[in-house]
Order: sequence, then C-alpha cells, then structure tokens
Amino acid sequence: MSNPTYTASFVASNGTKTEQLEYIDGLPQKSLVRPDSKGDDLNWELDESSSVGDAYVYRSLGVAEHDYS
Repeated sequence: MSNPTYTASFVASNGTKTEQLEYIDGLPQKSLVRPDSKGDDLNWELDESSSVGDAYVYRSLGVAEHDYS
C-alpha cells in the first residue's frame, strides 16, 4: 500500500509552512481553509505548476468569506 500522505507547503508573503496532509481518493486536496497566526481562516489553493512529485505547493487566496470587490 502506498503512502496515504503528502507534503504540503503553504507559501505566503510572511514565509512558508510545511506539513503532511492526507490524500483524498489518491489525489491531493485542490483547496482548503486553514487558520493563520491571527486566527483568520485563509483559503488555500493548490498550485499545480509549482508542485513536484509528492511535494505540493499551496498559495493563499485571502481570508475566507471576505468580499474583495
């Protein structure tokens, strides 16, 4: 059986954090919501062009449920 987890790097303007996440049906999560250091929930999206092998890069799309218009 293959490894059920992968390395996820969360790249933001204040640095990069890395952790292990579980595959969903054998694939990395396309997007997810995670809290930042201030307690705000941030949307993160998989950056497939920057991901290599089992190391996947996520970039912040901003605060969840925030209207940027």
